Amino acid sequence: MPSPLQPAEKRLQQFRKLTEVSRALTYAVSLDEVLRITVERAAELLETDRAVLMLTNEQGLLSVRASFGLAKAATERFREPLDETLIHRLQGLLEASPQCFLGVPLVVGGQVTGILAVSLAQPVTGNDEQEWLLSALADQAAVALEKTRLDETAEFRERLIGIVSHDLRGPISAILLGATTVLRREELKERDAKTIMRIQSAAERASRMIRDLLDYTQARLGGGIRVESRPMDLHAVVRQVAEEMAMAHPGRHIEVSQGGDLHGNWDVDRLAQVVGNLISNALHYSPEGTPVRVETLGTAQEATLTIHNLGPPIPAQQQSKIFEPMHRASADVNPQNRSVGLGLYIVKHLVKAHGGTIEVKSLENEGTTFTVRLPRQPPPPGP
Repeated sequence: MPSPLQPAEKRLQQFRKLTEVSRALTYAVSLDEVLRITVERAAELLETDRAVLMLTNEQGLLSVRASFGLAKAATERFREPLDETLIHRLQGLLEASPQCFLGVPLVVGGQVTGILAVSLAQPVTGNDEQEWLLSALADQAAVALEKTRLDETAEFRERLIGIVSHDLRGPISAILLGATTVLRREELKERDAKTIMRIQSAAERASRMIRDLLDYTQARLGGGIRVESRPMDLHAVVRQVAEEMAMAHPGRHIEVSQGGDLHGNWDVDRLAQVVGNLISNALHYSPEGTPVRVETLGTAQEATLTIHNLGPPIPAQQQSKIFEPMHRASADVNPQNRSVGLGLYIVKHLVKAHGGTIEVKSLENEGTTFTVRLPRQPPPPGP
């Protein structure tokens, strides 16, 4: 017969098993997989044939989410509050005597979110080795469950954004088409024309928000925003976008300066979106009466686009975060133009899709400058 393991060897074996559990939980891709791994490994580590994992629901009651060696009929009915009598009900569920029962909490952020319990083949010994093992497993499971929950919540939110945005695009396009058609009527009264123009402006703003939401979903879930490069003149695109933005903001002055040759292969529509988002951002975060300066420069190696405004500086600790979704570094000086906060995030991904970079420099009394650099040779298309 094999000799019993020495204490040091046994502890080493336990550490190895816990490491394996940690690895398995790290690679688990769903909540159900985390739950299954936890109860199976609890039974293995504690050498038992019955284990149960319970989580609190929205009403604060504990319900069985995974079990090992227990009848489904018994676990399905288990709904109990987390109170001082719970241990007795758990002993009944596991058919365990008080001496052979062991349960530990799952804790996330200082809050008990569940219980991991087992029925031992032998009474609990005087040392706390078994409790240490179960607690270590419970701690790993709690972290894995929270990570999975956050991942699933984020994915659900992003998919919902994509679905809703896609479904809204049709009605918004119909409103825009209808408003444009009505505005072409010569007999339209001035007051009615102003009302239709407000409807058109609101629909255009909603259309831009929907486009941003769809791009956000594509960037987060679709492997990045795709670009279709073809011959274009970046100087011409920048001038056109600047003119359109100036018409939309008649009280503002947009200065454009250009140098060098900027004929190249890029995605016309996507770079127009980059320029438009950056100019729009500059207008939103700078006061009336101050100019927005746009400069494009072509060299043999790259194309450079800089957009400068004289708005309040972005705090240094915020500058690395402004390209994150839904993030605003400072108060919008023009709150009526508020967006969904995805413009700079999408700009970053569009520039990245072209193989380029974007950076920001913001100083007191000097304003804020965004600089985009694009390589002359676009990256190969993705798979």
